[in-house]
Amino acid sequence: MASTMDNPPPAGAPLSNRQVDTIRGQYHKFMLIPMLEEHATWFDAGPIAIAVEARALGDSPERMVRGPSIHVFDATHRDEFVRFDVFGSVLHYHYIHNDENSNTLWGYDPDTNGPMIPWIIEALKNRLPVMLRRAGELTLANEIEEQGWDTSVLPCVARAATAALAPREDDLRRAKEGMDWMYRWKAVHPQFNTVEEGEY
Repeated sequence: MASTMDNPPPAGAPLSNRQVDTIRGQYHKFMLIPMLEEHATWFDAGPIAIAVEARALGDSPERMVRGPSIHVFDATHRDEFVRFDVFGSVLHYHYIHNDENSNTLWGYDPDTNGPMIPWIIEALKNRLPVMLRRAGELTLANEIEEQGWDTSVLPCVARAATAALAPREDDLRRAKEGMDWMYRWKAVHPQFNTVEEGEY
């Protein structure tokens, strides 16, 4: 079952919080912060569903980031397998390993690959089964390869993600709400956002 604020993974000891600018397949022994559903738009697409969440984090206009978080779920909206985060100084994406309560983080290089949102759309269109397998979701990957999925939602996903980049009047309120949500997750899942010494 998906990790939620009401159903977090088992608590573990927080690790160190050392981070690096270049991230290549960094394995994290924690689950990602659950999505704030009131800020998300769902796109049902057959065996999968994609949610575009308009994320904002920070406690002041100077210390705030905003942008889309694009989530790939199963058709029931329960289990998440891949997440793309298009905000902050290090654009990135995650493979979510639900059986292990963990994730693998990859940084995104816009200098080589161009803007991230078009890249995400192409990756979803052409590489989704491969990405699902990297997350450990073999059954769904096979199903999509055999039967396909409704890629007609992708232009709408791209529009919603692009809209989430734009400033909004409620940015600061949403940013503080996002920080409160993150601190709540850290309280019930203390290993969140930490890595062991020696991990890269």
